[in-house]
Amino acid sequence: MTTHDRSPLHFIQKVRKFFSFLVDEGFTEIEALPNLVRYRNGDIEVGIYHELLSYEIGSGITVAGICYSMSEIVRASDPEADFNYMEPNATTPEGVTAGVEKLSVLMQRYGAMALRGDPHFFSILKEQRRQWSKEFSLDVLEYQLRPQAEDAFRRRDYPKAAELYGCIRKRLSPAEVKKLALAEARVIE
Repeated sequence: MTTHDRSPLHFIQKVRKFFSFLVDEGFTEIEALPNLVRYRNGDIEVGIYHELLSYEIGSGITVAGICYSMSEIVRASDPEADFNYMEPNATTPEGVTAGVEKLSVLMQRYGAMALRGDPHFFSILKEQRRQWSKEFSLDVLEYQLRPQAEDAFRRRDYPKAAELYGCIRKRLSPAEVKKLALAEARVIE
């Protein structure tokens, strides 16, 4: 089997079997490719995919042009459950069966509100994504500024150290909080 020849895995048939509950929910199959099956109900789309290179089996729900991954849906439905979520990858027919079945169970368990188009659930998803983006930005800022702040503090450039440490105040260790306080005190002197 080549990377692109998925026919021996019977992905489409397995998706149709394990995601038949979507048809019961009013969804219609709109596309079936060897590595992607999509369903639609009104303005809600569900895509189940088998990645070409990584062989990961995953799913997403798209509403108003915004696609939410299964991990986002799980996290919004049950924040404690997400830490264990990983998309399965499969290169054998048995692995595809297990992966698609697992994904179907997750979709039924955590995706019900999304599948119904619950506006409150989608507002939770949007807020969650906004928070994630904010945290990611702070991660990047912290990664960039911490070494600069440490260097400025070592060089006794206290105004610069105070400015840089101040930008990442929420992420400072107890020792860095003390350095910030010292740098701020030295700036005032």
